[in-house]
Amino acid sequence: MRTRASFVSITVGRLGLWLSAVLIWALALGSAMAQARQEREGIVLYWGLVPAAVVEEKHATAEMHGGPRGTGWTHHLVVALYDAKSGRRIEDAVVRARLREVGIVEASPKYLLPMKINEELTYGQYFGTAKDGPYDFRLWVDLPGRPEIVFDILANAPHPTPR
Repeated sequence: MRTRASFVSITVGRLGLWLSAVLIWALALGSAMAQARQEREGIVLYWGLVPAAVVEEKHATAEMHGGPRGTGWTHHLVVALYDAKSGRRIEDAVVRARLREVGIVEASPKYLLPMKINEELTYGQYFGTAKDGPYDFRLWVDLPGRPEIVFDILANAPHPTPR
């Protein structure tokens, strides 16, 4: 028969295990979220890098920026911009990005074209990659009446399978 002390001990032990699991999950989620958000000069940038094959499952890629191009892995970089103070989505930016991979000649910057995802404006473009990452992107955000804002993103390969 369990005593009150043993019941409390088991309950506290389970609670501690549960809290540890939640803490580990929160830390993992927090680092993933920190990787996908940056703020500079009053502008918040959320970004994601998705394999083109995943995008093809949900969208007609021929209609998106002319479809994926390039050799090796092809990824789609997507960016959403917000005003940090008001939280308002920014829909009048001109966004360019350049991909840099170690040991590969730098490509020219590409324009990230406006596109709707769930009826919300984002900016996106396909990038062909030669290596498994990490991928170093530099983004330039031009907003009317403001100096250009530069964001640097270091993205890990979103494809878990070998080439």
